Amino acid sequence: MKRHPQYTNLLLFDILDKEEGIVHFSTTRMGGVSNGPYSSFNMGNFSDDNPLNIFQNRNILARMFYMDISKFVIPHQTHGTKVLKIDEEFMNLDSASLIETLYGIDATITDIKGIFLCATTADCVPIIVYDKVSESVAAIHAGWKGTSGRITENTITEMQKQFGSNPGDMIACIGPSISAEHYEVGEEVVDLFSKKGFTISDPEVGFRNRSTSKYHLNLTEINRRELIRLGIKEDNIEVADMCTYSLENLFFSARRQTVHSGRMLTGIMMKER
Repeated sequence: MKRHPQYTNLLLFDILDKEEGIVHFSTTRMGGVSNGPYSSFNMGNFSDDNPLNIFQNRNILARMFYMDISKFVIPHQTHGTKVLKIDEEFMNLDSASLIETLYGIDATITDIKGIFLCATTADCVPIIVYDKVSESVAAIHAGWKGTSGRITENTITEMQKQFGSNPGDMIACIGPSISAEHYEVGEEVVDLFSKKGFTISDPEVGFRNRSTSKYHLNLTEINRRELIRLGIKEDNIEVADMCTYSLENLFFSARRQTVHSGRMLTGIMMKER
């Protein structure tokens, strides 16, 4: 992952930056108007930050791409596994209906050009997907609940169903998220992943801290392996090796900041021709 050549508060994936038909981004916490623990580029609505600041931050982002914020699809995520297809009918909804439709959505897919699909995160795993053969994209929010519920599989399967996509044609990018070193979980989470069929005994996926006896999960690696299992080529997957917890000056972190944490956005759009 690298800095945007023009906007240094945005990050880009190397593998997607080579795709002429794609525009994408991942925000950092820099470059906005929010104050205090939300300083300064807070994109989320899951906090007691001033809603006007969040609205202004999102508009700052939209102007970077010479677009209107209405072209950014930002779901109200609830750590579920629902996938929503963004189509022309959705884009023509009134504001109240848009808000209602986006509630409880943790992944979006589309074959419409000229709109950004976005995932909101502050430790959870953001994943964006591009299939240039079927010309479709996806944005996924995968926390431990979504990951254990196989939201990544749900999304890829829905792309296959709706657009005739082939995982072998897909490019997938996993954005900044909390590292296993800083992500300890309770025994109920360990049990849930085991019951769901995930192999978490691999030290690259999970390990028990000898000093605290707490279990640590690598959600990024779990999702990377899910993408490979689903048929996406390993060479077509890029992982941002950046920990949201430890890189305090660059990212918000819900685990580090508790309830007083902002959110980043990771988005993808197919260019209009």
